[in-house]
Amino acid sequence: MDRISVIERWRLPLLAELLKLCAEIGLAGGGTVERVPKPVHRYVLRILRTVESAARRLILAAARDIVVEPPPARPARAKSRTSSKDKPKAENEVKPRRKRRPLFNLFDALKRVGRRFKKKRRGPEPRARYLGDPPDTRHPVFRLFRQPEPPPATPAPVVEEKVDDGMVSAANLVRRLVAVVDALQDIPRHAMRLALWDAKPKEERRPERWSPLRPGRPPGYRQRNIHEVDEILKECHWLALNGNPQLDDTS
Repeated sequence: MDRISVIERWRLPLLAELLKLCAEIGLAGGGTVERVPKPVHRYVLRILRTVESAARRLILAAARDIVVEPPPARPARAKSRTSSKDKPKAENEVKPRRKRRPLFNLFDALKRVGRRFKKKRRGPEPRARYLGDPPDTRHPVFRLFRQPEPPPATPAPVVEEKVDDGMVSAANLVRRLVAVVDALQDIPRHAMRLALWDAKPKEERRPERWSPLRPGRPPGYRQRNIHEVDEILKECHWLALNGNPQLDDTS
């Protein structure tokens, strides 16, 4: 079985799961959703993270055979005598802005390296005194010369607390759903994006990375399958690493 057939084999189940997630939050018919319940948000986000990882690996597998030729050198443009600033502009001219659909992120989020546990707070310092130290104002002698207390501060305005209705914003979730659906519907386009990024030297890449995949297990990976997309991610991860000498499977 060739690579294109394998990509298509896993692309269709991922797309079907995404449509289920869109229906779970009520996103259908080109509309949008502003707020969703917290349990639904957590469930959709957990499955979506796995689907995004699998989609990135399908795009990487599709971009492996793409050869990008260097673009031809463009001739220098002759500078015109009249600049754009000198051109007359119509009054109240407003250019219409085209609404751009969210673009799928082709790169895994890197693992955070740092302190896992919070730094322990230090206890109260010992009350040992040395010669030459400033006087300790907590001593009872200083209470005889206590300064007058400042006038009471004006009370702060009362701010009404927001009532937690159990809903959270779904703006970021909707953007990620739309982006990954577009990526799975047009894998060759995003594979060309990845090939153009890979054709550049590392110093000119944005982001400046050796690989779009992070080392180790992919985001959303689960050792024990609790959903259908967990097994699909393992197959897509193997497909992305198979035959690629730049990556090592450390999962």
